[in-house]
Amino acid sequence: MTSIDLPEMLALLEKLVGLDSPTDEPGACAAVMDVLAAEFRALGAVVERHRDLGGRPVTVARWGSGPGPLVLGHVDTVFGPGESGRRPFTLTGDHARGPGVFDMKAGLVQALFALKDLRRSGTLPALTFLLNADEEIGSPGSQTFIEEATRSASCALVLEPAGENGALKSARKGIGMYTVETEGVAAHPGLDPEKGVNAIAELAQHITAIAEFASIDVGTTVNVGTVSGGTGRNVVAARASAGFETRFWTAAEGRRVDAAVKTLTPRHPRAGVRVSGGLHRAPMERTDAVAALVARAGKLAAAQGWELTETSVGGVSDGNITSALGVPTLDGLGAEGSGAHTPDEVVDVSAIPRRVRLLSELIGGLG
Repeated sequence: MTSIDLPEMLALLEKLVGLDSPTDEPGACAAVMDVLAAEFRALGAVVERHRDLGGRPVTVARWGSGPGPLVLGHVDTVFGPGESGRRPFTLTGDHARGPGVFDMKAGLVQALFALKDLRRSGTLPALTFLLNADEEIGSPGSQTFIEEATRSASCALVLEPAGENGALKSARKGIGMYTVETEGVAAHPGLDPEKGVNAIAELAQHITAIAEFASIDVGTTVNVGTVSGGTGRNVVAARASAGFETRFWTAAEGRRVDAAVKTLTPRHPRAGVRVSGGLHRAPMERTDAVAALVARAGKLAAAQGWELTETSVGGVSDGNITSALGVPTLDGLGAEGSGAHTPDEVVDVSAIPRRVRLLSELIGGLG
């Protein structure tokens, strides 16, 4: 591997962090993609620019033909417009700070420079690099583009930030999202309470039942996150609702909870209950093929003189989409640091060269 030009990398990182790219501002996200697309073209890629189903930009860069790795990244951040003006990019010692620096603009820069290294050495394989701009809201518009790119990929490499101590992410939980709505009968609680059916009381029983669908032993959780209902203390509530989610390590567990949720029936003979929603993301499971990718990456890191670990996390990413199509997926290949989605977001600059080298050698060996 050729030497890493860290000052050049940090200059590009500062430029990207200075371009605010909230998910709900497609033009701002496109500006970040403009910078990266120009870099891709300079490396010989065929670059396609698209708009997804939500009107947000998607960039697909391809090198060569035939199956190869799919590299996945997103340019959107959780921070609003003007955030980089209030909290501009700063570099203090080995700590780089700024909105989106960790999730995931440093990861994008690392991947670009890994490709530059492969290009210089003449070992850049056939691969696809896809950038979307709606990952922070679950990629509803870009999912079809990701799926299309995945179908011709040998594996997927996701640039989400590394786990603790630089760990790869070899498994992610799947998620199901639901709303349960109950209907009762309004009445005056003092004059004729017997005529009423309290939708909130009905809902409370279903919430208790829903909680029992969890299975902590295998890591399946259920969380009721929102509850609403009624119009006043002096009215028997006619309607109520609750929003909840389930997270699970295996597809089988997701199906179990989904089936259980759909068995909910009224507890009161005059009440009604309706469940909407369903399974949103399949889990990113650690298959044998994923284990092989982890082992390959671990050997590359060991040869460089450092230990690379792996972890499993409960949050979802675009890696869940690629994994659901049966393509081996390795996540957490982005920057090392902490504080994602907070003002305390920071990147460990000292780890950037080794992450670039790891990704370069991993991609080069998979071509």
